[in-house]
Amino acid sequence: MKLRIAITCLSACLLPAPALRAQDSPRVACYDLTVRIDVPERRVTVGGSFDVNFLGSDSIALVLWRHARIDTMRCDGHEAAYRFDTLAPAPTRFIPDGRALTLYRPAGSPDRCRIGTRYTLDMHEVQGPAKSFNDRWIEIGYYTGWYPVCNGTSADRSHLRIGITDGYTVSGSGIISRTDDGMWEMDQPWEGFDNVILASPVLKTRRMSDNGTTIEFIYTDFPDADAESALNCSYDALKFFRRLYKIAGEENTYIKFSLSASGTSGGYSRKNFITLNSGSFNEYILRNTAHEISHFWWNKAPVESWHDWLNESFAEFSALQYLRHARGEEAYAERVEMYREKTRRIRPIWGIDRADREAHTALYEKGSVLLADLLVRVGEEPFFDFLAAVIRARIADTPAFLDLAETRLGLENRNWIEQRLKQ
Repeated sequence: MKLRIAITCLSACLLPAPALRAQDSPRVACYDLTVRIDVPERRVTVGGSFDVNFLGSDSIALVLWRHARIDTMRCDGHEAAYRFDTLAPAPTRFIPDGRALTLYRPAGSPDRCRIGTRYTLDMHEVQGPAKSFNDRWIEIGYYTGWYPVCNGTSADRSHLRIGITDGYTVSGSGIISRTDDGMWEMDQPWEGFDNVILASPVLKTRRMSDNGTTIEFIYTDFPDADAESALNCSYDALKFFRRLYKIAGEENTYIKFSLSASGTSGGYSRKNFITLNSGSFNEYILRNTAHEISHFWWNKAPVESWHDWLNESFAEFSALQYLRHARGEEAYAERVEMYREKTRRIRPIWGIDRADREAHTALYEKGSVLLADLLVRVGEEPFFDFLAAVIRARIADTPAFLDLAETRLGLENRNWIEQRLKQ
């Protein structure tokens, strides 16, 4: 079976994905939704169903766009009790315009319920990283909270039917097709926590296939020649990391690479989808395409704690290795030294508050310098064998990482890593 991967591009700071909650938490198992997007009216109407597994709980905590009007919420055909608190602050900092939607399990109903719903979203105030709703570019997903987000858990699958104002082409984080009635369908037959819808009246597509891997590049105002360069970069980065970490996974891969036209900062990676933002192909696109693609490997640690360095420092270090591969030793050394000087007086990685103003620099750049120095300290072959072992072990916190470092690299190197994390 082919693994289908989608890739999208944005700019400046890179946005983390939410941390996964305990497996016994209530969760949304799947989404089957019909979405109608009225661009001139800045309105989205959603109907359909989503399956909830309450797992013995009396309720499930969801997040929904704050300008939502809920018309219907039914559980297996009966009215379902819910509370949509539009006055309290956002329940997660990753969806600042989201509000808490608490859905209660009807008495006597089974753990798994199908929730039928209909609601309308006023999208006039969409702004901020990784979101857009204007005449040229629609980008709505997890960070908007347009669907009932179960924060920190993944759904088994998603199926969307999307209707939109005439003249718009639809894409997104899943497999896109067009139906006979003029609707767009988006399938995500894989486990994932996001449903990103993209649309524009000027959407362009380029595609390449080689050795079982197909990459589809989606863009708007990006120069065609630069689109070709970005396409080649994404394919080359994917091959590079497969070799580097000695874990290829599925060789047959479908990649969708859509360059965002939101005009905002940010970038993010999903299981089968990444996104960045730029007006031309440059070193930013090269390095951050590599950063986001490497998150296919580095994505296990919780992002709302300092353990996020196990995601972001390793992804940034991976991007530096790709820069070394693509631009040479001098470009790599210059970037490492730039990060070293920038982070010399930054707070320690160990225990840093994820909301601290220095957290981004510490968790992305200071940690990547640590890894670059560890590479020199232990040598290339032992170092990359160790990183492959970290990936295989699905390491999700720093104590487990240090234990594995001691096993693979010795007590002296474990202590060195811990000391650097605390400096």
